[in-house]
Amino acid sequence: MEFGILGPLLVRDEHGEHPVAAPKQRVLLAALLLRHGQVTTAETLADCVWDGRPPRTARSALQNSVMRLRAGLGAAGARLQTRAGGYLLEAAPEEFDLHRFTELHRSGAAALDRRDDEQAVELLEAALAVWRGDALLDVPSDRLHREQAERLADHRLQAMEARVTAELRLRRRSMVAELYALTAAHPGRERFWAQLMTALYQEGRQAEALTVYQRVRRALDEELGILPGAELRELHQRILRADLEPAPVDEPAPGHQRRPAPLLPAPRQTPPPLPSRRQAPSGNAPFTPLTPTQLAAPLADFTGRVTELAELTRLLTVQRGTGICATVLSGPAGSGKRTLAGQAARAAQRAFPDGVLRADLRGSRPDPATPHEVLAAFLAALGVPADRLPMAAADRAALFRGIVAGRRLLVVLEDAHNAAQVRPLLPTDTAGAVLVTSRRRLPELIGAVPVALGPLPLPDAVTFLRRAVDPRQLADGPAGSAEPAGDSTTRTGPADDSATRTGPAGDSAALTELAGDAAALTELAALCDGLPLALRICALRLATRPGWTVRRLADRLVDPRRRLDELRIGELDLRTAFAGALRALDPATAAAFGRLALPGLATVGTRTAAEALGSSAPHAEHLLERLVDAHLLNSRTPGRYRYPALLHLFAREYAQQQDGAAARPSQPLCTIPRC
Repeated sequence: MEFGILGPLLVRDEHGEHPVAAPKQRVLLAALLLRHGQVTTAETLADCVWDGRPPRTARSALQNSVMRLRAGLGAAGARLQTRAGGYLLEAAPEEFDLHRFTELHRSGAAALDRRDDEQAVELLEAALAVWRGDALLDVPSDRLHREQAERLADHRLQAMEARVTAELRLRRRSMVAELYALTAAHPGRERFWAQLMTALYQEGRQAEALTVYQRVRRALDEELGILPGAELRELHQRILRADLEPAPVDEPAPGHQRRPAPLLPAPRQTPPPLPSRRQAPSGNAPFTPLTPTQLAAPLADFTGRVTELAELTRLLTVQRGTGICATVLSGPAGSGKRTLAGQAARAAQRAFPDGVLRADLRGSRPDPATPHEVLAAFLAALGVPADRLPMAAADRAALFRGIVAGRRLLVVLEDAHNAAQVRPLLPTDTAGAVLVTSRRRLPELIGAVPVALGPLPLPDAVTFLRRAVDPRQLADGPAGSAEPAGDSTTRTGPADDSATRTGPAGDSAALTELAGDAAALTELAALCDGLPLALRICALRLATRPGWTVRRLADRLVDPRRRLDELRIGELDLRTAFAGALRALDPATAAAFGRLALPGLATVGTRTAAEALGSSAPHAEHLLERLVDAHLLNSRTPGRYRYPALLHLFAREYAQQQDGAAARPSQPLCTIPRC
């Protein structure tokens, strides 16, 4: 069991997450978690739930909310107990994320005090990894945010400061980029500015360190009318005297023997800061590069992918030494690569103060973007005038790389067709980072870190659907039995905290309804095979058909002959997305995709494939591996290959189309849905 408040509210057991939809129930759960192991009076809870203004019916409404919360938490509901004078949520310390963070933070701070810096970094990174976002992120309570969230945010920043102190002592990697991001995000934390000055000095950038101090001094004087604190002023003087030790900000403990550090260059040897004005090759007048912010709009209903998002954010923000910092996120059509890349870019944005560039390379469409046109868009976003734009693609690439050299810039390239399309768009230094999404693995991009995106786990898929659909469509009954949507002001739905139904009959009905909801949602999510595009289509179909229930839509998808027909709405069409993946294949590999999809058999071996294709085993294996690289087949065991369920249905359709291809040689690949 796991409970969490360090980010969106979290309740998770072996069956997955149990989202709490109703706002007042979220406040109730958060208030109980903050006092876990203690009885909380009904008056205190009511004060939190209604932000100090509880209504006269608060006690009965609170009882109703507790009943609904208990029913919605699954097995965790048994932890919510009624006691004399109030309520108690039983949670072991190790099950609560705030307790885990507190213990790791305390241990890391102790390691820092005894100068065990490697242990301190390990413990403090583990503590910070517990956080999934701002504390109480989705809890709508001014009182809890005022009394608890701000306090918790300060503890998080203290852990960050301690980790940076340990890293600066160890001097294993550059901390400058991270500290620029931290000072931009938290300009009032003088410790971060002191650490940034220290990091710059350690790298021989004394002039930049002094410039940072002058910037902070002016900002404090103009905005608050105060001088920098004693720590910053002392650090400034030590940098001026060039007598700063390699591990300042925290003085060594008495009697501690400092480890020897590399000599710092003299001030006159410090390289000048990078110029802020750059020269375009086609003119003599300099121009100032702009700071583009081409981030994709965030999705409010983004669900799951916690591990993948954390890994992508880490890969984008951690310096790798030599070579361009590039990551390739690949996965099958409809797996949510573009959405996840957008979330990762937004999460890492603070580490790239020079901006974010984004381009759709249209690799799965009939007209992929050329590097020539993408570079034109990038250069325009960076401020290059149209009349100074080089005509040749090679000259555009050279100008682009010259402008972004040394800048902490993130480049996001969506839906890449192949490596040749991507290479001209890559910067050539290590200051920035590149995130590429593609339906192919792109192993030809030497040095890029591959990240393969699999299906969305079933519990997360169910959570997405539960959050997306109207609660009235969750009723488990005959198809078409759901009441059409009407005037929301005259009906009380399941998520309405103001309802006052109480007693055993109401509790039993709620539990029965939840059981039916879970079965229908789970079946619908399983039929979507973990593809976010399929889940999105289902959610939109239910949104546009308020008279349908989840059960009705699930029943329509059960028949495999019509499943792909059902998974389309407007411009969103799963069959069309699959067809785009086939379009990128050579004819032999595309033909093998259809011919190897045997009726009723989603798994194929190398020998069976050779017989079906009438080829040698090595040639058949070559084609199968190409399909794996295109994420059209999975292979967990050498020599064994498996079609994902929806791709197997599409492959069977394509095989039937191939059978008539001789009579219709120019027919497109399955782009017209069957009716």
